[in-house]
Amino acid sequence: MTGTFPWLSLVLAATTAASATAPRWAVAVLPSGHEFALEVAADDASRARGYMGREHVGARDGMLFIFDADAPHAFWMKDCKTSLDMVWLDARLRIVWVAARQAPCPATGECPSVAPPSPARYVLEFAAGTAESEGLRAGGSIVVISEPPLP
Repeated sequence: MTGTFPWLSLVLAATTAASATAPRWAVAVLPSGHEFALEVAADDASRARGYMGREHVGARDGMLFIFDADAPHAFWMKDCKTSLDMVWLDARLRIVWVAARQAPCPATGECPSVAPPSPARYVLEFAAGTAESEGLRAGGSIVVISEPPLP
């Protein structure tokens, strides 16, 4: 399969710390047809770490946060160094809500959290501007291909 997805070895290396039941790799196919290599954050430690400390998120990179239950999972930009788009998805991978161009928290002071108005099962993070350029809006759908498949 790595011949079909040449970047797959990078995704596999980035996701080896994920729990045994979580996908080892994942790809998001957006409505535009563009594919994004996703790092998988499926346990408490990887979800808490997210993109903290990263200087850059690639144009076709993203992070998939997997939760065990539907809830209005809140996110914040603590210790992030680049702006991000956040996309909440329900269990059927329909877009629940999009928070575009979320700026990193200041070095000192308050760091507010962002939460969707309704429950979600998954959250995708992309480089800022991706949601707009890819036309991601509430009600739309995203295809996620993973091994093993999403729960």
